[in-house]
Amino acid sequence: MKKLLLLATGVLLPFITFAQAQTTNNFTLSVQITNAQKNTRLYLFYQFDGREITDSATLENGWYTFSGIIPRPLNATIATDNEGLGALGLIKKAKKGGEIDALKFYLHSGTIKLIAGTFIANGHFLGSKINADNQRLQGILKNIDDQSMSVSNQLRAGNYLARPNDKSDKLSLSPADSLNGRILVKQLESLKAARLPIIKKFIESNPNSYISLVALQDFGGSFPDLSVIEPIYNKLSASVKNTTLGKEYNKFLSDRKNMTAGVRAPNFTQKDTAGNSVSLSSFKGKYLLLDFWASWCGPCRKANPELVQIFNDFKDKNFTILGISLDDAKGKNAWIKAIKDDRLAWPQLSDLKKWDNQAAKLYSIRAIPQSFLIDPNGMIIAKDLNHVGLRKKLEEILSK
Repeated sequence: MKKLLLLATGVLLPFITFAQAQTTNNFTLSVQITNAQKNTRLYLFYQFDGREITDSATLENGWYTFSGIIPRPLNATIATDNEGLGALGLIKKAKKGGEIDALKFYLHSGTIKLIAGTFIANGHFLGSKINADNQRLQGILKNIDDQSMSVSNQLRAGNYLARPNDKSDKLSLSPADSLNGRILVKQLESLKAARLPIIKKFIESNPNSYISLVALQDFGGSFPDLSVIEPIYNKLSASVKNTTLGKEYNKFLSDRKNMTAGVRAPNFTQKDTAGNSVSLSSFKGKYLLLDFWASWCGPCRKANPELVQIFNDFKDKNFTILGISLDDAKGKNAWIKAIKDDRLAWPQLSDLKKWDNQAAKLYSIRAIPQSFLIDPNGMIIAKDLNHVGLRKKLEEILSK
């Protein structure tokens, strides 16, 4: 059995959660469990456009059947409930470390059939190339991923402060962490490095597979080396590159190259905590730090005291900050509380769609915190400065 990991959060973007699609598609998911227990209920969990969706089904004529409309292939989790826990009960059990019979897969248009014996976690798909390819890749990576999970659990159990670096996908540790913690981080990074050639080989051997596109995002990470990733992306088939996800990833790669100093900052409008619409263009005439963060993002919250000090030191010198939160609707109260607790005195906006935040997509944000320093004419002059670099840059431009 597998633990149910629903709607995982973190400072790095879980792949294939971006974007609202242009079209919608019908899906039908039919599940057969040969040895299902009496009164077993299945729960289906997925999300898009910042909304979490839960559905359930009972056995009818030998099948559990789900149907709905989705914008494009989406990550989903299906789980069995043999104890009458309900959806929330399953989630609570999983969060407490309880074992849940569950399977992660992809919802996509058309008919998907999942056949299982006793445990749905061991099921296989019929007539679903996306899921068959995904299971094939996961099978190849299973040994390494199981080892990575073991090391990650040891890091969590030891309360080490390992976290993604602000400007790379590598983990960094606090100076307070022990030698054992550092050894574990090195093991984790070594296992991560061992995955890369395996993923690369799969992508290059399967250019017509949607899963190769998903795997490429995993391979490239949130801060891809364009000289490595672009040639691999270009070898994917036209049908894969023309999917919504393919076009989004192409935009992401392009923005990594082009959204730099000297480019005009794209305008957008979102609502503040009081529900008032605020546009980026309304800050024209000021130096502005556009700061992407979230209440649940540890590195973001850790950086906030330094941002507060910088804001207080430069707010009377034609400088301000605009925060864009990647919280969701259920986290609105946590967002507002974080603003108060961290004493963030500058404007805060969000459409409460988490990683589907329209401003985040416009700026191709795939990890937080990230920021852009914008001049009074609306031009980007720097991005992703740490607090030392930001202070130095502001002292330089505001002293002129």
